[in-house]
Amino acid sequence: MSDSFFTLPTAVILSAAVVGSCLLLVWQRRLAVRGVLSLLRRRGGRVVYRSSEESALIGNGVGESFAGARLTVLTPSRVIKRQDSLVAVIEAEKTRRAAAIAESTGLFEVPRLIGGNPESGRIDFERIAGVEPMWSWLVGRRGACVTAMAERVGGSLAAVHETMRLPVGWGERLPDPWRVEPWSVAGLSTTQDHEVALHGDFNAWNLLVAGNGRRLVITDWAGSDLCSPLVARGPWVFDAAWLVITLFRSRLGRIERISEAELFSRVFLESYGASRGLPEAPVLCGAYLNGLMPVLDRPEIRGRREQWLRPKLDVLRLSRFATGLCESPVRRSAA
Repeated sequence: MSDSFFTLPTAVILSAAVVGSCLLLVWQRRLAVRGVLSLLRRRGGRVVYRSSEESALIGNGVGESFAGARLTVLTPSRVIKRQDSLVAVIEAEKTRRAAAIAESTGLFEVPRLIGGNPESGRIDFERIAGVEPMWSWLVGRRGACVTAMAERVGGSLAAVHETMRLPVGWGERLPDPWRVEPWSVAGLSTTQDHEVALHGDFNAWNLLVAGNGRRLVITDWAGSDLCSPLVARGPWVFDAAWLVITLFRSRLGRIERISEAELFSRVFLESYGASRGLPEAPVLCGAYLNGLMPVLDRPEIRGRREQWLRPKLDVLRLSRFATGLCESPVRRSAA
């Protein structure tokens, strides 16, 4: 009896049921998995958590120059960043100017500068409670909340590019291979000046969501280490494409990824284009991404094998999406 019960088909069915149940538990917001991964990632040393008393001790060194790697210290009320003084000065000034744009448009928020000394490499920001990185917020979400956030992010970036002005010769221009000069795709030329003041690291972890999607907070106004933290200006398509690239990253294969990355990216680019009078924005971004594919496939961009805790870039999925953008008709708004 027992031998006939545990036949091969029965064993396969039971195994499939057990595996399916485990996957279902993991998939349901994956809080336990994400919590463990978050704790492990914090061991990397880039972010340090301090009590209020410990942060007061850090304050004694405000006047000292800091020339080491970037260090972020989180306290209950502050985000304290220590970095190269040139980078700190640029980030502080861009943050101030972005905050003015945020206040005038009401589209997004920027953490307030509440202390520090940028000339010595330290900036203190307010720590906003109840926020979540947009990448994590989008995992598992679909439909109207995704498109609403995409429209808001597109309008926010357009407002920054349209409004922010930086001193001439201040900071660095976006370097190769990220830089593109004025060009056209399939007979389409840009209708706006392509050179703007850049955020420089406009990714899905520097965009924070609060209030169940009602609030958008944009942080970290220094350039990415992968281009240059001193970047202050360059073609608008870099900021737009940088966000799109991060949306196509995933962790543990399909276990943790943004299923609506294509929808969000397309709506984001259309919203950006509509806000700037740049209807060809999706096509131009698609062409830019296609041109970057050899760069994006590099280990330091795609994600090295030993960096298993970091979300890996799905280059093939991104390439398919970029090609689809290039084939899309340009939707011109009525004059």
